[in-house]
Amino acid sequence: MPAPAADPHPRKTPRVLAALAALACVACCALPVLITAGVLGAGAGAVVGWLPALAVVLAVLAGGTWWLGQRRHACSCTPEAAGEDGCGCQSSPHPVKITGMGRQ
Repeated sequence: MPAPAADPHPRKTPRVLAALAALACVACCALPVLITAGVLGAGAGAVVGWLPALAVVLAVLAGGTWWLGQRRHACSCTPEAAGEDGCGCQSSPHPVKITGMGRQ
């Protein structure tokens, strides 16, 4: 999986879900006013009851998809040791030396 900072196409799902949650919140407040003013029919009142729950579900989904997107780990390899796809550390040309200087 590519590093989040190196991903050329950032994920749009959390932003879209958050925008839909905001739209549901605005509609939740605006529909009763529009129904009372006579701009919309009384049939729209059936939708008003579901909008708060829909807004909460969309907000939770937006937060969850954002959190999952943030959990992606960046490659900890140096560019010289990275593989062809930019991650997946390859073996270093310099072997690691192990000495007997540990705790005694």
